[in-house]
Amino acid sequence: MVEIQQSLNRADPDLADSEEKCSGRTCDEDCIKAAAALECQAACSHEPNDCNNDVAFDTSKSISDACSEHLREAFEKYAGLLEQTRCICSRVLADQRMKCGEGVLTMLNTGSSTTTSGRPVNENGLRQRRRLPCFDKRAMLRETLCKPERQQVICCQPRQAPPARKSYGLDSKVGSCCTTSACKSSPPNNHGADTDLERGTGYVNIVFNVAGMECTGCEGIVRKALGRLPGVSILHITFITGSASCTIDPTVTTVNEVIRTMQRTTKYKLSRLEDEDQYLDLIMPEHAIQAIPLLPEGINSTQQLTKTTLRVGYNAAIIGARSVLAHFPDASLAPPSQDQALSDGIKHVRRMLIYTASAAALTAPVLVLAWAHTSVSQGQRLIISLVLASFVQALAVPVFYTPAIKALVASRVIEMDMLVVISITAAYAYSLIAFAILMAGITLETGPFFETSTLLITLVLLGRLIAACARNRAVESVSLQSLQANKALLATEDGQSIDARLLHIDDIVIVPAGSQIVTDGIVCEGLSEVDESMLTGESLPVLKAAGSDIVAGTMNGNGVLKIRVTRLPGRNTITDIAKLVEQAHSEKPRVQDLADRVAGYFVPVVIVVALTVTAIWLGITLAVKHQQAGAAVGRAITYGIAVLAISCPCAIGLAVPLVLVIAGGKAARAGIIVKTANVIERGYRTTDVVFDKTGTLTEDKLTVVEEAYMQDSTLDEDQLAGLVKAMVDDNNHPVSKAVFERLQCRQTSDTRVSNVQALPGLGITCNHNGISYYAGNAEWTEMSTHPQVRALAAQGLTLLCITTARQLLALYALRSTMRPEAQIVLEILQKRHLRVHIVSGDTQEAVHAIADQLKIPRRQAHGCCSPSKKQQYVRNLVDGKKTVLFCGDGTNDAVAVAQASIGVQIVPSASDITRASADVVLMSNDLAGILQILDLSKAAYLRICFNFLWAALYNVFAILLAGGAFVNFRIEPAYAGLGEVVSVLPVVLAALTIRRPKRTALLVQKA
Repeated sequence: MVEIQQSLNRADPDLADSEEKCSGRTCDEDCIKAAAALECQAACSHEPNDCNNDVAFDTSKSISDACSEHLREAFEKYAGLLEQTRCICSRVLADQRMKCGEGVLTMLNTGSSTTTSGRPVNENGLRQRRRLPCFDKRAMLRETLCKPERQQVICCQPRQAPPARKSYGLDSKVGSCCTTSACKSSPPNNHGADTDLERGTGYVNIVFNVAGMECTGCEGIVRKALGRLPGVSILHITFITGSASCTIDPTVTTVNEVIRTMQRTTKYKLSRLEDEDQYLDLIMPEHAIQAIPLLPEGINSTQQLTKTTLRVGYNAAIIGARSVLAHFPDASLAPPSQDQALSDGIKHVRRMLIYTASAAALTAPVLVLAWAHTSVSQGQRLIISLVLASFVQALAVPVFYTPAIKALVASRVIEMDMLVVISITAAYAYSLIAFAILMAGITLETGPFFETSTLLITLVLLGRLIAACARNRAVESVSLQSLQANKALLATEDGQSIDARLLHIDDIVIVPAGSQIVTDGIVCEGLSEVDESMLTGESLPVLKAAGSDIVAGTMNGNGVLKIRVTRLPGRNTITDIAKLVEQAHSEKPRVQDLADRVAGYFVPVVIVVALTVTAIWLGITLAVKHQQAGAAVGRAITYGIAVLAISCPCAIGLAVPLVLVIAGGKAARAGIIVKTANVIERGYRTTDVVFDKTGTLTEDKLTVVEEAYMQDSTLDEDQLAGLVKAMVDDNNHPVSKAVFERLQCRQTSDTRVSNVQALPGLGITCNHNGISYYAGNAEWTEMSTHPQVRALAAQGLTLLCITTARQLLALYALRSTMRPEAQIVLEILQKRHLRVHIVSGDTQEAVHAIADQLKIPRRQAHGCCSPSKKQQYVRNLVDGKKTVLFCGDGTNDAVAVAQASIGVQIVPSASDITRASADVVLMSNDLAGILQILDLSKAAYLRICFNFLWAALYNVFAILLAGGAFVNFRIEPAYAGLGEVVSVLPVVLAALTIRRPKRTALLVQKA
């Protein structure tokens, strides 16, 4: 390890830390070979006597000297990154970060604590990842990885055994630099395990649930309050869903300390959301909770939620839920918990309802005494009003006073609550002083007006109640928890029905006809059609048979299925989709930054305006109307109070995020996962739509229509077919899958190949008997001028050429089928005056044939495009001030997806969404999703514009009315509290009117 660090220090200091060199534009197969060399060196550095290469590994050698085993592993692991991420080198660094050498970790991991099971925990049962020293050398490693002949260095521990895979006829021991001991999985050790958050040394990402946030003003206060805490950084706050994610340095602070500090200095209550463990909430007697037995292996944490409720965190890979429940004999399952944001929202609504009802009950007598003609004397009326008003004022303390003061002191923020506090305090204080003067026998022209402060508080509370209900409705409309079934039927003799939370991995579950799929799994018996529309938006049911993947939340048809559980509830596809949707909510588009800046200046400006209005009316009443000082002050104060009370920045703060949340939820229900918030902002401005061809405009299933084997080959036809079969086996490209299926139907030799490497956008290489063979398109294999190749290419067929030493050995011609919806979708796009383009790695003739079918000008259809050429094409459009949407299937086009203004990726099933790297993921495997996202973006944009316009107009006219700008009409301060309802309600209703566009309507409409 010392030698590795010295090698790092010897790296060329003049190399620039340039992100450009590793942005995905220069990364190629050399970077993958570099990663293989690093893995090879790392393994050999731990086992120097176990290398089976002819010579020991030398860091000064070329990267191509990695052993065949590590080369094959690296290509299997990283080749897909050319079509899935921007940069191979960044991924290599991230992978190595997770497995740094034991020696380095020993030096870093000072003071870590572990449990008796050797599993590091803290009082919260929290685990974390460690910040590693190789991350400090990121620039040097990145530069080194991108230069093929440079010295390769990295710090890593003995590698884990690769996952099971087909060997292509290659003996795994041949060409490996590692012995069995070096290559097999290393046993877990304390140094490699996760550290104690309370005393660990690495940064850790924490997600909190934040109860009490009502608008973007609250969001800003939470951000500032958290940001001021030592050891807390990288904040993402979302007030709609009530969540806050941040990075914590455990050497400086702890999770519990953050929670305690936030609760002490703000009105918001934080609770940590669950980590990778599964959780069970158990109801058990209080004495049993206090005497918890010794925990078995796999139970990692316990937390007492209430006097009789215990939350148990466990590792589902070690112990099952039923075993956990059995370990607590006095326990039973607690009722299923709601979505945390919904649960907190309901609690907040109930709390506001209690405060509002109490304030209304106390305010009603005050209003009767003030406005009705009663026989009660003035003294009695004032005393009763004072007592009742004081009670109402006490109700305002936890709702308005405490949050406003905490925000001002702890976060140095003047929030909206401060406007309410100033107005109700001014009204109450003036009334109190006036009451004292009257009780002293002094006559006042303007007496106490306790009805103003009491009614103002009641109406503001009513507005908060209505806003809370509306916000809860918005969260409920995008929640996916309703898709999670609560019961499961185990495949036992008696067909035992159990709570879904008690399922184990590999349980066999019976899914009766017409019932909901409880969780992700694989069909092991039965045949049925499954309705996946609730996740994918696709109305047609999908046939499921033995071996088919099945997704949680979908609805079984008329058949009965038996499925094997592969993912547990709470960690299945429904959870994945919910996390992706929430991820989009946590991001802020540029228009939201504008709204936040406006809202940030709003409160100070309103206070200045209120003071100005008060001063103006004081001058008018004294100098113009010649009123007495007491009457003038009382009248002027009422105008200032009204301005403060009626102003409401919440409409501005809600204008963007509420619309984005609703739009994202509607998109998810339509099978469209929006992973970045900017998609909604940019979608309506799209000018150009660029499509990949194979698997995007055409079906991903191709058919081999012709195959030819050259007679002058050194291999006979069966051997050559066996060679090709071994090359394309386990490759997910549509061409490879089609050729493999064709060769499965014929007799071939069992040909043994080595070093099979898939090069995205190009082809496949392998070695056989010391000879290199290549399979790819005609351009890459340099067979474009071959007569047979030219003849088949002229027919618009997709070609796969098998070559060695620039000699054509075999040729496969494939025909693709156009997607049924492609024609109408592209026609609608063109009628909307959007320019449609095609870029493909296929031959120019094949691309032109598709373009002619779809009526796309040939100048906008380009073939023979490598991933970098696709990226360059998109970049040229973006540089030309175009807003570009690129749509691909994730094969060879990720760099173009990343380059586009909006990247769209089609995935074959809902279970693949987490592997997609685009801004938008279409789970329906349907191009109509592009039209839906464009329409949804336009609808959201129009509502954002309306919200901004309404918020501006409301506040301008409300302040003018409250400030007395109109001679014959004004808003009394007692009624100014209705301002929050009037300002917020239209914004909420506008967001809730967003509807999911129907696919059928899209395909029949005339744009």
